[in-house]
Amino acid sequence: GLQLVHPDLIRRLIDNAIPNRDFGLLIIIVLVFLGTILLSSAFRFLHSYYGHELGQRLVRQLRNDLYEHLQTLSVRFFEEKQTGEVMSRVVNDTEVVEQVIVHAVQTLIGSVLLLVGVTIYIFLTNARLAALTLIPIPVMCATVWFFSRRLKGRFRIFRQKVADLNSFVHDRIAGVRVVKLFTGERQEQSHFEDRSRDYYDAFMDAARSFTVFFPLMQLLSGTGTLIVIFAGGWMAIRGGPDVLTPGQLMAFVLLVGRFYQPIGEISRLLGHMLPRSLAAADRIFEFMDESSQFDIPPDATKPHRIEGRIEIEGLSFGYDENEPVLDNIYLDIAPNETVALVGPSGVGKTTLVDLICRFYDPERGRVAIDGMDLREVDPVSLRRHIGMVLQEPFLFNTTIKENIAYGRPDAPEDQIWAAARRAGADEFIRKLPDGYETVVGERGVKLSVGQKQRIAIARALLKDPAILVLDEATSSVDTITERKIQKALAVAARDRTTI
Repeated sequence: GLQLVHPDLIRRLIDNAIPNRDFGLLIIIVLVFLGTILLSSAFRFLHSYYGHELGQRLVRQLRNDLYEHLQTLSVRFFEEKQTGEVMSRVVNDTEVVEQVIVHAVQTLIGSVLLLVGVTIYIFLTNARLAALTLIPIPVMCATVWFFSRRLKGRFRIFRQKVADLNSFVHDRIAGVRVVKLFTGERQEQSHFEDRSRDYYDAFMDAARSFTVFFPLMQLLSGTGTLIVIFAGGWMAIRGGPDVLTPGQLMAFVLLVGRFYQPIGEISRLLGHMLPRSLAAADRIFEFMDESSQFDIPPDATKPHRIEGRIEIEGLSFGYDENEPVLDNIYLDIAPNETVALVGPSGVGKTTLVDLICRFYDPERGRVAIDGMDLREVDPVSLRRHIGMVLQEPFLFNTTIKENIAYGRPDAPEDQIWAAARRAGADEFIRKLPDGYETVVGERGVKLSVGQKQRIAIARALLKDPAILVLDEATSSVDTITERKIQKALAVAARDRTTI
């Protein structure tokens, strides 16, 4: 609304104050002009600050919803997706969507209001000139429609290249020891440059479209302004009943600028910002639309306590339909019994315990615990009763204490220390400068493999599970440490089912 005041002030300056040498009117015009500038600045501040606050609140919620949904997806989903790809959608793509929330919605509302106000104003001022102002509008609408369709596809490709670059960097940094051991620095640099070039090419492919779009829209709006200047100048020169004064002509030209300003903003929104953001939003909602590979019935059983009997009947499973890993397996494990699964690599030992943890569902047959078919059991409730130590231990980039207590964040310190002692970890932990408060680094990089393994065992023991799964848990430790751990595990296995 304040933007509509300025043209009328200019008209009064040219038509009244200057010809009549009215200094008082000049002062009034200047003061009103100053007031509108100050008010506009204040409103712009509020508009910007609260707009960004709203945008960040909504994006934070979107990120939280996306991350929460990712927690519900099965292990298979993460096995099929690169870590960098998931990170890109959670962090980068949601950031792009914020631009729509902050800028697009506000721009659309503000521009529509301004456009409506200016349109009414110019038609009330001079209907003939106002009608001429509308001449470029059909061409502008067709241009926006054409470029918005074209740009969305290009920006989607660009977002994928961003994710590819993130995935590559994450993968190579995680494997930096292998890169250096095999002196692969040169080839890694070459691979990075290839992906960086793909990123560049994808962006420039989109840029070729939107760098044509903006000048073209400017040309069309400029053409409309020229039409008004010519027609209005002709009316002023010709004279007659519809003659325009110099002030009226100047005011109308300024109003025409105000008229094309919101059209340009809406065009930029629909032709560039919206396709870019929608391409990112599509990628986010692809993940949001992902469902777990197995069904969880609404009335799924949530056991508060289990005995630990495991029954496997006619179990068949394969990661690929044409290549079964397990075929017609039968196994009955009594509560508190210790069972060893023995065999060469690749025969399905880890797959079998993954099925017991319900990371997957069998294709045929069933897995039951205490007589409950795991298809009817809530997987989160089930896993609260299972402790597992992987062959390749994984630690989070936090303290040793928090890593051990990950399954029981509220566990008292004496129980954390006791679990560490049973796992043979307490002695080396206390020798570290910060003891249990030592931050282990990404994936536990500051510790040896054997130390990481013992912390992982302590984490499983602190959980005090009814079923304990050890996937070659002592394979990465030395002989002396292995004996200590096996002795501790023998005691830990007495009151639980152990595989």
